[in-house]
Amino acid sequence: MQRNTLLVLVAPAALLMLLSALGQEAKAAPDIVPPLSTQWAFSLGEDESNLKRPLIQDGRVYVTHQGVLRCLDNITGAEQWNFSPENAAVTTSAVSWRDIIVVGAANATVYALDAATGDPVWERICAGSVSSSPALLDDILLVGAGNMVYALSPESGDATWICSLTSPAEFGPVCDRGMAYFLCQDDTIQCVDATQGRYRWTSRVVTGPRTFPPTVARQRVVVASGHRVHGVARTGVVAWTADMPAGVGAAPVLVDDILYVPCVDGRIYTLYARSGAPRHHVTYQVDHPLTSSPAVTDGIVAVGTGDGLFYVFDAGSGQVSWIYRCREPDQLPNEGARHGIYAPIVASEGSLYCLTGGGNLYRFTASAHDGGGPVFGDFEPEPGSAKPSGQYTVPTCSITDDGSGVDPASVVAWLNGSPALVAFDIATGVATLPGAVLADGSHVVKVTARDFRGNEGSAEWSFLADASVLPAPERGAAGQTRMQRRPMGR
Repeated sequence: MQRNTLLVLVAPAALLMLLSALGQEAKAAPDIVPPLSTQWAFSLGEDESNLKRPLIQDGRVYVTHQGVLRCLDNITGAEQWNFSPENAAVTTSAVSWRDIIVVGAANATVYALDAATGDPVWERICAGSVSSSPALLDDILLVGAGNMVYALSPESGDATWICSLTSPAEFGPVCDRGMAYFLCQDDTIQCVDATQGRYRWTSRVVTGPRTFPPTVARQRVVVASGHRVHGVARTGVVAWTADMPAGVGAAPVLVDDILYVPCVDGRIYTLYARSGAPRHHVTYQVDHPLTSSPAVTDGIVAVGTGDGLFYVFDAGSGQVSWIYRCREPDQLPNEGARHGIYAPIVASEGSLYCLTGGGNLYRFTASAHDGGGPVFGDFEPEPGSAKPSGQYTVPTCSITDDGSGVDPASVVAWLNGSPALVAFDIATGVATLPGAVLADGSHVVKVTARDFRGNEGSAEWSFLADASVLPAPERGAAGQTRMQRRPMGR
């Protein structure tokens, strides 16, 4: 590809001013500006228990799902290669070191793969299943396998040191200032000095029905479980405990000493990481349970819900700036999601990545093409059908848009040429007009909507109400059909 170069001569002082202005502008301009559109979506198959974070590296996306590590092209979403050990499942997220990708497996083995091809580079057999994702601390690869911790060379897989925990690691390691922390199966946080390979301490935390990976938060290790968030100091002492108004839905995220805690009451609460005190600043609130770790970057807060909705808030105001309904491949247009969004939301180079429990991995960008408007269907009453007059009828239709999503505020309806109130359920994609008792004659319903890119779509359909039409059969108590009969002489 030939590239044209434009050479501009500028005086030194003016050049410095220009470079300074350009630098300030580049720094101030956010990378992610809603509304976004679907760049691509890759279907991996259902797995609602998958909480593994996708890795985006050097133009590729690495995602572990259903025991398989897959490498996708970041531009097209096409699969480049996949890896699964023989008779075993990949059990961890991927971590990268130079041109090597490392994962752990249920067969107690750590695998290093060529990032471009997926070919094996080295493997290391450990003492137990590698269920918690590895982490890099400088040039040391830390792996929790059963109740053992390994410090490996990412280049060769050779062990620098090995030490033991008092219980198998469930999550971790997370690292801070040379220390590695593990959340273990006996409800303890355990600390290992990663520079020396020495076990340091254990601290018990109260856990609830669901526990999430710990978060390092500036001299605190934060563990969220049930209705509580614990902040454990570097000494192992529980420095604070915050009782949340609702159950925590996913692991908190740390940004600038502030913890963003998603809860099932539809709100992201913010806490000061050092003290656990609430930060009364901006409210991030929706009407759906929040179930994924949010991405907080570039002036936006992005989070997923338990009913498959993906929300982006303006970080400064807390206003919802974009909503997208993640639909499963076999999901009907007017059907709610069978699985939510549980894996962490990932922001990388101007894109947001969202992995649903239904197995769809989405890449959303502000530049993705979206040339089509919303699609309408599932009309009730059915177009051209006849209904008994005097019957209470509720007109409905489904509205979907897989590009940039349906803007709920844009849905407008008319009944028989007059404006009608309409309620749009973003979770099911159903627009509902007020119910009414039908008079004799033809009835016309019209609904319009736009997607978040401004593309408009509309649907119009009609049905007949007539006194001569018999009501639909009713089901009797014994399971038999009985017909409503009109009295004689009428």
